[in-house]
Amino acid sequence: MRVKYLTEGQLIKINKDIYKIIEMNHSHLGRGKANIEMKLKNILNNITIKKNFNPDEEIEIADFEERPIKFLYSKNNIFYFLDLESNEKLSLNQETLAIKSNFLKKDLDIKGIFIDDNLVNIVLPIKAKFLVVESPPGIKGDSQKSTNKIVTIETGYKLSVPLFIEKGDYILINTETGEYIERVKE
Repeated sequence: MRVKYLTEGQLIKINKDIYKIIEMNHSHLGRGKANIEMKLKNILNNITIKKNFNPDEEIEIADFEERPIKFLYSKNNIFYFLDLESNEKLSLNQETLAIKSNFLKKDLDIKGIFIDDNLVNIVLPIKAKFLVVESPPGIKGDSQKSTNKIVTIETGYKLSVPLFIEKGDYILINTETGEYIERVKE
């Protein structure tokens, strides 16, 4: 497919590596040719690169499949999943999952990215609800120093939240950035 017809979010193949298109910027400098700069994320090792392409250049679209999977457990930085279609047990390592490993819990809807029937990465919902399990007290009048504090959620991940968040609260987190969004009801 020609570069000019690609869109953000698509998976492409470059030199046997598979990248997700994160961002695309079209530029045209003076009398020179048009140029498309792409920010690409390697789905196997999570390394992000920037690469320039000619709009008429041909790029291969990656052949992949998304299927529902279920997180089972983790042990020694290996994360185990169940393919809900084939009932096969699958695994990925911590390096492949990167920040996503901080948000894996049993009741979360997860999709697996499969290439040639091999699990290569996962897709989490962008926003997910988590229980706060540890929270230092927010001291009234403490907003002079900071309006945030560090709490721990049920997966063990620590993040910065507003002072009013307490142990037992449910919060919405952006699973791509690891940032607090809002407090939600159970």
